[in-house]
Amino acid sequence: MRRSREVQLTLLASLAFTLTACKPEHRDCVDAQSRKLPDSACQATPGTSGYVPGAHYWYGGASGGHVGDTVIGGSNVSRGGFGGIGGSADGGGE
Repeated sequence: MRRSREVQLTLLASLAFTLTACKPEHRDCVDAQSRKLPDSACQATPGTSGYVPGAHYWYGGASGGHVGDTVIGGSNVSRGGFGGIGGSADGGGE
């Protein structure tokens, strides 16, 4: 009985790790005041439509999900990991 419980817990832990490790890390495009912008603002280059000076990606934060909402928490550096975005070389404006 004890051995089967250990096997079940090991399998459950492995499954949980696999599901969380393979999920891409959430990121938002934000301005210098941490307000959410469309992703296109972080991908635009100076002189093009949609360019916002200081636009950059913010990883793992939370917001209401709408453009203009303030993003709280998180970091400007991605954690990377299995299937993650990895690194912070995103070409953003920071």
